[in-house]
Amino acid sequence: MTMQEQVKINIIRGIRRLLMDHHRMSKAEIAEALSISFPTASKFIEELVNRGEVLSLGLTPSAGGRRARSYAYNPDFAHALLVYLEKKETKYVITNAYKEKILEDTAKSFLEHDPSILAEFFKTKLAENPSIKTIAIGIPGAVNGDVISYIPDYSLYANQNIKAISNLTVDLTIENDMNAAVLGYQKRNGLSHEASVVYIYMGANGPGAGILINGELVKGHTMFSGEISFIPLNDDSRVITKSDFDKDDEKSISLVSKLIQTISALINPSHIVFHQAEASEEFLHKAAENVKRYFPSDHMPALYISDWDKDYKEGLWQLAKLNLICLDMNS
Repeated sequence: MTMQEQVKINIIRGIRRLLMDHHRMSKAEIAEALSISFPTASKFIEELVNRGEVLSLGLTPSAGGRRARSYAYNPDFAHALLVYLEKKETKYVITNAYKEKILEDTAKSFLEHDPSILAEFFKTKLAENPSIKTIAIGIPGAVNGDVISYIPDYSLYANQNIKAISNLTVDLTIENDMNAAVLGYQKRNGLSHEASVVYIYMGANGPGAGILINGELVKGHTMFSGEISFIPLNDDSRVITKSDFDKDDEKSISLVSKLIQTISALINPSHIVFHQAEASEEFLHKAAENVKRYFPSDHMPALYISDWDKDYKEGLWQLAKLNLICLDMNS
């Protein structure tokens, strides 16, 4: 790829991002936001208008000078399919490019079946809605590249490449559910790109964590970061299971206290976040007091409770949105 081609790609992606975020802008506003010339902005905006990706909305109201024409991203040019693979069922949402829901529904759980059944589900949804340009999937397991490298209890999905099995004509992103959740928490709470956050969920499929350090998602050498069930905190086992955890139990408070102290010493996050169904303010207060007995309070993270479902959905949308921004101009 030549430098000129890369510059074009960057400008196109910049225009998409701006119009998806702001919904309505003039050429002058886009040129200023991207630090490019007005003729350059005009050229690429017109290219996007001609392919139906951007809409010309007419002239803006006069503010005393010459009225400018405004533009918006066409929300129905590209739709996204968001799929949440879970133990009991599969939740899925189809949105337009503004994250407005077109369809929200559930299907049977695919995790107990061969991944080819999931691939057929994708193909059915694409046939029903040809505007779907990207699919984002969240799974309760570790993902290395396009391969599910660790997914306990679901052997049919272990070491499988869902993208290769599906063989789709649209972009497909697969991500660990906790990684998606921590990205969604960052976005929903307006945290800076320098934030360091650990999101903990004991979960139906066992404990996991999503980790941001200085705004960057941390996955580790083999993309195994966050598999906190293997931290040897129990006296009688080297693995934490969901059955070990009960927010009303003193043993669980002790377990979480050790987990907070371990994470704080290794990562020094600004936030540690817990699922709202798994923690209470009283629970976290007791855990924090336990930690402060052994750990310097100046370096203690703030402990928060959040809505995991909303964070997870927002994170998966952010991954899908990035794919829409990066769409090939030939798609």
